[in-house]
Amino acid sequence: MLRALPSRLVRGVQLLFLLIGAAVATIAPYVSVMLRERGFEPAAIGLVTAISALGFTFAVPIWGHLADVTLGRSRALQLAAIGAAAAMAAFGLPLPGILLGTMIVLYNVFQSAFVPIADAIAMTFLRDPARGYGRLRVLTSFSYAIVVIAVGFLYDATGFVLAPFLWAAGTLLLAAGLVLIREPRHGRLVIRHGRGGSARMALAVQPRLPGVLLTLALTFAAIMGSYTFLGLRLVELGGAPSSLGLSGGLGALAEIPGLVVASRIAHRIGLRGLFVGSAFVYSVAILSWAFVGSPELIILSRFLSGPAFAGLAVSSVLTISVLLPLRLQATGQALYQTIAFGVAAMLANAVGGVIYEELGPPMLFGVMAAASFAAAGLGWFVLPRAGEERPAELDEHVEVQAAGPT
Repeated sequence: MLRALPSRLVRGVQLLFLLIGAAVATIAPYVSVMLRERGFEPAAIGLVTAISALGFTFAVPIWGHLADVTLGRSRALQLAAIGAAAAMAAFGLPLPGILLGTMIVLYNVFQSAFVPIADAIAMTFLRDPARGYGRLRVLTSFSYAIVVIAVGFLYDATGFVLAPFLWAAGTLLLAAGLVLIREPRHGRLVIRHGRGGSARMALAVQPRLPGVLLTLALTFAAIMGSYTFLGLRLVELGGAPSSLGLSGGLGALAEIPGLVVASRIAHRIGLRGLFVGSAFVYSVAILSWAFVGSPELIILSRFLSGPAFAGLAVSSVLTISVLLPLRLQATGQALYQTIAFGVAAMLANAVGGVIYEELGPPMLFGVMAAASFAAAGLGWFVLPRAGEERPAELDEHVEVQAAGPT
């Protein structure tokens, strides 16, 4: 799966993907409830999460630049892990409300680096990304599923007092584990001039990138807009808080076979075919949520959406891998994360909230399903075809002004 690497590097890359899933599971599904316990009203929770999403959107491209140009990928990820640990540990202290909200925003700013930089590291070390990435990404889904269910039961007994410190411990362990990973000596660019840094260079190197990012934005707007309000729908239909945990945990478990099969499908029919098929299946799952009237059936539907999400995740990451040279991988993966989980999520949640409140859940899920179907069609025209190869590697020193006027 990985290149012919020393065993320490193999263990380091695998440990990285395991720890990211485990760490995220201790906090991510429970942030809004933790804020509510600390005295935040729903409007204030919405404000904090909106500012956090905005911070995510601005932070991810900066992390990509730091990883590809300034610090290197391992060091940038260590910095992010330490910062995220400090922010969440501070959230566990008896601070005033405005500082608690600030810590959540900072947590999101720092943890936004985890996935794009980890994916960039994987693209550097995988011998055959199309075959190997899915099997590596399985480790994240597996650790997330196990931990999110386990800590859910733990928090039932203890409350959320341990949550910030479990996160801090996990992310500090992640930072320590990164000493096992050393990048190739030629792994970083030196960009001499111009504005926009490595993100601008990525857009100049690959003219197709804007179309791909637009497709991913439409896809993940549908996914994020649906998922955000699926929890509300479950509760309205009589589901308990444990239903939310089971929905997330079972969805992550369902991703695992999807991740394994996705790599094989990508090898046979190409990334374009994998993306379109996965988007179509996820669209069907979203559409079902407009008509299903029981929490149990919605939870079962996660066995459909989980593998489809796995296919979308694999095809999106590998599309960036194919379109950009190795020296711009962290930047490219950061752009994907920014568009998919930053900009698209903000817009989908803002519009989705209005639709949900004014027109009802069936209309929301119908609109999101339509957007996902449209993304599947657009993806057929813009994603890489089977057999397409990565562009030639960039020279170490790059003149950014060649990308266009400043």
